[in-house]
Order: sequence, then C-alpha cells, then structure tokens
Amino acid sequence: MKYADFSYYSSGYLLGKSPVIPDEEFSYWEKQAGHIIDQHTFGRMAADSSLVDDNVRDCTCELAELLYQSDKMTQQTAEQGGAGLLSSFSNDGESGTFDLSQSDYTKDGKKEKIREILFRYFSGTGLLYQGV
Repeated sequence: MKYADFSYYSSGYLLGKSPVIPDEEFSYWEKQAGHIIDQHTFGRMAADSSLVDDNVRDCTCELAELLYQSDKMTQQTAEQGGAGLLSSFSNDGESGTFDLSQSDYTKDGKKEKIREILFRYFSGTGLLYQGV
C-alpha cells in the first residue's frame, strides 16, 4: 500500500523545504519505507486504510529519506574505496581516519534509527503491539 506520494512529501512533510529525495526516485523509497512500516505494524494499515493518517505519511517520508541517504552514503563509500566518514586528517603526513561507528548509515545504526522513527510516530497507538 502506498502511504505517501511526492506531493505530500514536498508540501505536507517538508512544508516547502527542499526535497532530499528527487521526484523520480521517491516512489521507490516510499515503497521500501512502506515495507518497513508494514513489517513493524504487522500489516495493520495495509489491512485497514482508515488507519493511514498524517503521522503514517510523515513516518513514511522520514523513513524514505533515511533509506535514500543511507543508499547514497553506501554508494559514496564504495566510490571512495570502502572508506567511511572522515573523522580526522593530518596535512603534513597525509593521513586520514574514517569512522562510521556513530553513523545512522551503518547496518546497526540504520536499524536503530528506523526503530527510533517508528517509535516516535507510532508509540501509544497500538500499531506496534504484536499481541492480539
């Protein structure tokens, strides 16, 4: 199920700020974010579209941005020969230190950030409850 479109992303979520995700790529990242939401909410919104509100759309947009930026960071890292974020550099000896340990774009960091986003939007709604 599609929870947000580019029109909502640019006007309802960003409120006029510049989009992080280009229009032509938004559908893909929205779909990926929707899969994550469905997984963590046990498909409740896919089964009952009346549950889809601005919180769900905002969550979708924020997750889509995280996934998009993570993908871009992974591509950039691969182009740089596997290096991470530059955390220090010395000019005379030309040394550098790359560190991704505190990044939202590592596998564990992204997982934690996804949980944080989902909890911010869905805590107290019952959507994350896995019981009956």
